[in-house]
Amino acid sequence: MIAEDYLSMVASELRDLPWKVRRDLVSELRGHLDELPADTDLRARLGTPEEYAADLRSAAGLERRRGIIAFLRARRPRNLVLTLLMLTIIGLAIGALEWIDSYQPVAVGNSYRLPDDSVDAPAGDSASVVFHQGRPFELGLEIQNTGRFTVRVLGVPLWPGEPFKARLLMYQPNFLGGDVGPLARFHPFDLKPGERDILVLKGAYANCSRWPGTGSTTLYHFPVRYSFLWRTATASIPLPEELAIVFRHKDNCR
Repeated sequence: MIAEDYLSMVASELRDLPWKVRRDLVSELRGHLDELPADTDLRARLGTPEEYAADLRSAAGLERRRGIIAFLRARRPRNLVLTLLMLTIIGLAIGALEWIDSYQPVAVGNSYRLPDDSVDAPAGDSASVVFHQGRPFELGLEIQNTGRFTVRVLGVPLWPGEPFKARLLMYQPNFLGGDVGPLARFHPFDLKPGERDILVLKGAYANCSRWPGTGSTTLYHFPVRYSFLWRTATASIPLPEELAIVFRHKDNCR
C-alpha cells in the first residue's frame, strides 16, 4: 500500500473529529510516512489504517463523535462557509421565484360602467340586463397597480362564446383615475405603481345561438392579462357588481 492511500484511509477513519484536530493528526502522520523508506510495508510496520487511527484516538483521548454538531465541526470552515453561502443563495433564489410567480398587483379601481339598461338589485351588490341580439354592449372597469413594481397590461382574454362581441378600448393611464384623453383602441402598456386606467369592452350582444331559451349567465370577473419580468398571467378582477345577462325566449335573437 502506498503512503498516500494509507494516509487517506487513516484520515477517513478520523472524519468525525474537528477539522483542525484531524488536520494536525494527519499532518503528523504524513511527516512520519515521509521518513520511512518507499518500500516499507506500512501495514506490517504501523498496522492497518483502522488500527492506526484507533491508536491515534486513544493516545489523544479522542472518542468517536456523532450527530449534526460533530458533522459540522468536522468540516473545513472555508468549505462550511461556502456551503452555507450557496444554500442561502439557493434559498433566496427559490423565494424570489415563488414571489415573482405570485406577484399580482392589478386590482379594481374606483369606477366602472355597466351596459345600458342594466338594473341594480335591491341589495345593490349585483345587476342584470336583458340580452338583445345586435344591440350595443359596453362594459368598462378601472384597474390600478397597487404594488411597488411596474407591470405590463397585455389585454383582456375573453371566452369566444360570451354573449357579446366587443373590441377592447382604453384611456390614457394616469395617477388620478377617471377618463383621461380620448377613448382609443387598446394596445399593451406599462402600468406603473399607483397608476390607474379604464379598460372598456365596446361592441354588441351576439352569439345568441349559444344561449337558447331562457335563463341567464353571470359575469363575475374582468380578466386582465399582464406580465411581470418573465412571467405572464391573467388576473381575475372582481366586478364591483356581478352582472347577469338575462335571456328571454321572445327576445333572445331579436
